[in-house]
Amino acid sequence: MLAIGLCLSLASHANAKDLFVDAEVEQRVQSMSSSIDLRYTPEVKKKIKQYTISQRSASEVLLGRISIYFPLIESKLRERGMPDDLKYLAVIESGLRPHAKSGVGAAGLWQFMKPTARMYGMKINRTIDERRDPEISTDAALDYLQYLFDKYGDWALAMGAYNCGPGNMNKAIRKANSKDFYKVSKYLPRETRGYVPKFIAMSYLMNYYYSHDLTPIMPDQSILNTSTSRVLSKIKFKDLSEKYQLDLETIQLLNPTYIRDYIPVGSEHKLTLPSEKMADFLSGIESPEPLILYNHINGQKRMLSSIRDAIYVEVIPSLDMYQENIDVPNLPKGRSIETLNSEAYLLSTKKYMYHTLRRKESLLDVAKKHDMELTKLMEINSFTSHNLPDVGDAIKIITEG
Repeated sequence: MLAIGLCLSLASHANAKDLFVDAEVEQRVQSMSSSIDLRYTPEVKKKIKQYTISQRSASEVLLGRISIYFPLIESKLRERGMPDDLKYLAVIESGLRPHAKSGVGAAGLWQFMKPTARMYGMKINRTIDERRDPEISTDAALDYLQYLFDKYGDWALAMGAYNCGPGNMNKAIRKANSKDFYKVSKYLPRETRGYVPKFIAMSYLMNYYYSHDLTPIMPDQSILNTSTSRVLSKIKFKDLSEKYQLDLETIQLLNPTYIRDYIPVGSEHKLTLPSEKMADFLSGIESPEPLILYNHINGQKRMLSSIRDAIYVEVIPSLDMYQENIDVPNLPKGRSIETLNSEAYLLSTKKYMYHTLRRKESLLDVAKKHDMELTKLMEINSFTSHNLPDVGDAIKIITEG
C-alpha cells in the first residue's frame, strides 16, 4: 500500500509539472489586475512552482481556508476603498492562521509585533491577545498599511515596510536613491526582498489554482456557519466542549483571542460557536435583555436582534449606504440594536458608529474628528471625569439623527 501511495504521489507531482507551462504562467501573471507593478521574475517563478507543484497539498488546504477569512477582509477593504489584493498579505504573513506566532514574537493573521499592536490599540495581556482576533487585527493592519501607503505613495513599498519596518525601508530608499521597489529591494533585508515576489506568486495561486488542477479543501460547514454572542461571565472552553459535544480545537479556532482557553469576565468579550451549538448555549441563559448576536453564514455577516425570534438585520457595509427605515418585524418599539465593531447599524432613530480609542488620542481629539461637542460625546457614552475609556475601548459616535 505504501508503494502504491508513493507511486500515486509521484504521478500527481509529474502531472503538476506538465501543467506548468512557463509562457502561459507569465502571461497570466502579467494579465492580473494588481495594486503593484507585477513582474515575472525568477523569484516569482520559483514561488509559483512551489505553490503549484511541490507544496500542492498545503496549497489546497490554504485555498479552502480563504472561505473563512477573506469575506471579512474583503469587506473591510471595500469600506476603505483600498486595493482588494491586499488580502493576500494575510496569506503570506500567517497562512490565514489566527493562532500563528513567529520566532520573533509576531502573532495573528497579520503577524503584529507587540509594540506595533499596542500602538494601534490592540489589547494584549495574560488572558487575551487581540492580535489573534481576525476583525480587530484586520482593522489595525489596514490602518497601518494605509499609513505606509500615504508615507511612500506606492503599495509595493508599503508592503515591504510592513514586513521590515519603515526605518529599514527609509534607509533602502536613500541608498537606492529611488522609490521603485525593484531598485530599492536589493538594499532591503533578505526576507523583505522576497516579500513582493511571494505576494505576486500568492496572487497567482489564488486566481489560477484551477489551471494547475488544484482543488480547495473546504472547512467543515460548522466552521463557516457560526454565531457570535456577547458574554459577561467567565466561560471555560473545556466546559463548552464537554457540554455541547464540540472539539476543543474547533472552539479554539473560532475564539483565537483567548490565550488560556477561557473567556474572562467582562462586558466586551465575545463567544463564537457553530450556529446550532450557539442556539443550545443561549437557551440556558437568563437575561433581562436579549443578547446581541452576529451570524455568519458562508462568510456573509448578519446580526440577530433577538435570541428568541432570531430576526436577521442586514449589516450595512458603509455609512453612505445606511438606510434609516429598515423594516424589522417583531422588534419592540424603541429597542436599540448595538454593534460590537465599527460598522453602522440601525439604532433606534439615530445613526451611530463606533470609534476605537487609540494610543495618545484624547476624547477631545475624537470629538473634533467626528464634529461633536465633547460634552455630548461624554453624555452618550456615560463618561465622567472618574470614568474615562482606556486605549482600545469602543466609543459611540452619533453620525446623524
